[in-house]
Amino acid sequence: MDGTDWEWVQRVQNGETDAFEILIQRHQKPIFNLLYRWLGDREEASDAAQEVFLAAYRAIREFRGDALFSTWLYRIAVNQAINRRKRLGVDQARRAALDPIDSAEAPDPLADLPHPGPNPAQEAERKETHARIQEGLNGLKEEEALIILLHDLQEVPYEEIARILKLPLGTVKSRLHRARLALKAKLADYFDVGARADKG
Repeated sequence: MDGTDWEWVQRVQNGETDAFEILIQRHQKPIFNLLYRWLGDREEASDAAQEVFLAAYRAIREFRGDALFSTWLYRIAVNQAINRRKRLGVDQARRAALDPIDSAEAPDPLADLPHPGPNPAQEAERKETHARIQEGLNGLKEEEALIILLHDLQEVPYEEIARILKLPLGTVKSRLHRARLALKAKLADYFDVGARADKG
């Protein structure tokens, strides 16, 4: 799997269709994670990921390397996520599935939270915290939630987010700051209660 994404894209563009499998292997985990975190449903996220890569394959000849391949792919994924969310409806969208994921290709979306070890009480608390964060994200504006998701959970750089969402860099930074404040306010009561409980 040596070589840059652009080199593999060029191979696909030149008719070496099997080379696209390398691009899938490189990017399927972050794309699935984004879709799963946004949609909250494994089957929907899996179907959406397939649609993303199918759309990318069909449009691969249009890619000219002006941006990173990951940026181009994320843009397709964001559009797919937004469209699916509208189809699923607000009630189902972005509700985190809390059951464990068995597939190595579908990492646990709770993995960003500190691992609690074998203690069942800590595991329950971790899931509750994750659910509260999802609930808080649900209350944000769509664009703000996407920016938090991309930057804070997917670890996508500001510059790449600006290209994905087609926003000025300064706008991305200011909206991320505003979204974090809004999310913090939504979660304040929950974490304040938790802090008081810890103090006994």
